[in-house]
Amino acid sequence: MANREVILEHRGALTLRTSDYITTGGEGSVYKKGDTVIKIYTDPKKMQNEGMPEKIRLLSRLAHEYIIEPKGLVMNKAGNPIGFYMAHAAGEPLSRVFTNDFRTREAFGDDDVLVLADRMRNVCIFAHGKNALLVDPNELNWLVALSKKDGPAPRAIDVDSWAIGKWKGTVIMPSIRDWHSRVFDQRTDWYAWGIVTFQLFTGIHPYKGKLDGYKPGEMERRMKENASVFRPDIRLNSAVRDFACIPNRLLNWYVATFERGERTIPPSPFDIAHIPTPAIQTLRAVVTGSGLLTYQKLLSGVGDPIIRIFTNGIVLSKSGKLLHLGTKREIGRTTSLDIEVVAVHGGYVKVEKNNGQFLFSFMNGVSLQEQPLSCPIQPHSIVWYEDRMFAVTEQGLSELVFRILGKPILSMGQTWGAMMNATRWYDGVGIQDAMGATYVIAPFEAASCAHIRVHELDGMKPINAKAGNRFIVIIAIDRSGRYHKIELTMDRVYKQYVFWKREKDSPELNTVILPKGVAAVIEEDGELNIYVPTNGALNKIKDKGIKTDRPLSRWGDIVTYIHDGDIWSIRVK
Repeated sequence: MANREVILEHRGALTLRTSDYITTGGEGSVYKKGDTVIKIYTDPKKMQNEGMPEKIRLLSRLAHEYIIEPKGLVMNKAGNPIGFYMAHAAGEPLSRVFTNDFRTREAFGDDDVLVLADRMRNVCIFAHGKNALLVDPNELNWLVALSKKDGPAPRAIDVDSWAIGKWKGTVIMPSIRDWHSRVFDQRTDWYAWGIVTFQLFTGIHPYKGKLDGYKPGEMERRMKENASVFRPDIRLNSAVRDFACIPNRLLNWYVATFERGERTIPPSPFDIAHIPTPAIQTLRAVVTGSGLLTYQKLLSGVGDPIIRIFTNGIVLSKSGKLLHLGTKREIGRTTSLDIEVVAVHGGYVKVEKNNGQFLFSFMNGVSLQEQPLSCPIQPHSIVWYEDRMFAVTEQGLSELVFRILGKPILSMGQTWGAMMNATRWYDGVGIQDAMGATYVIAPFEAASCAHIRVHELDGMKPINAKAGNRFIVIIAIDRSGRYHKIELTMDRVYKQYVFWKREKDSPELNTVILPKGVAAVIEEDGELNIYVPTNGALNKIKDKGIKTDRPLSRWGDIVTYIHDGDIWSIRVK
């Protein structure tokens, strides 16, 4: 992409470079320059034909702490408006917050959901008070900023698609659309708010789950027929959180809205005035077992529950202890949940994130002494694959190499090109949007990293991903609001792949990939899938001990999971 000169209203001229690019959507491309985000429309005539300068000026008056409103117009060198700019909003996509994995890693509980849902409700109330409609407040148009001090804060984005004045709403994601209404109004906004906040509480769309008379994927039909999760014969997996976590007044509103088709303003999640709540019985999947699996408790978390297992056998307890799973010894401590532990010669490198800064230290595996490590570069983020560490900077993806040269040090290894702002990093893999073309960035073997063009991901938004030996699993959402599980099985040199895709009920990803090239997957209660991607071998094992609410992890080649704070292993007999 060539450099582009633009002029920001009230700010002046600046140059947009390739490193500033973030993403390309349906209407335009987005760039980040410092703390400013710039949207340039793909169709240069859109601004004039649709009167967008006037609309942008109206929307700029919607100043609110949870709304990322336009700040001013963007012009080309000739002075013609071509887009607008706004403040940069950091945060997680709302769909990530739906998952149990996110809640566990971030210690994000039901109280946080109450705060977040209420603040999203305040955004709707504010917009309606200014005679504006959100129109399409789907989970991709909200970000969530986390703060231990102030709690989770929503960030409403894509504000230029809101309806205001003579500009009416035109587009909405089908998964939040009120199919009973022919127009966009405040009631359709509240219906959409209900869809996404229900997923915040429970982890599932109100028209998902198994229901007699409906095939998987018939979400639109169920929405039109009010066939919601409140039907008495609905069947849900254990990963779906109990509806009892929803305050009773709000739960009544969800039932009336999704099951009976009523359209009213929802109560605040903090409105706990006692009113009768309908008896709601949620049927879980019928679990049968063949006894082909053995379970062994590896470590008890009584009094200090285990909350995370690293692949090298180090585990993290709720109090911040770092324990070795084999010896049960405490090898260190941490005050941050945002942490990684990498096995190196002579011990472990601990990487903690505090207030946006990364802190490195070496934990000696014999003496258990901890020494701070200086990093030769200040990374934007850190990526891990097996026991390799990478720093993400404006230059790309740089491997960090640990050595002991009189004292332990970190040095820079090889660097591979990557667009920092346009790439989101997950568990051992990055997904890059290069002007609408999707690439997967995957470290593999020693000193190797591949850039793979994946046409099938174009137009989809990744939510989560994991990478292992010649295997990459991605959860992504399409433009209709449907979640898909995508698998890429790579050849030995990561040049070619076999593609597989299937629709899912939720963005949960409960998969672990072992170093020997075998994947263990839980998608239904009572069933563990053992899959060898490179040859397609699949073994489905029925066992009543398998539950979707127990996220899989691994210790080397041993499949593990955490249940009630204890660590268990699963083995095939």
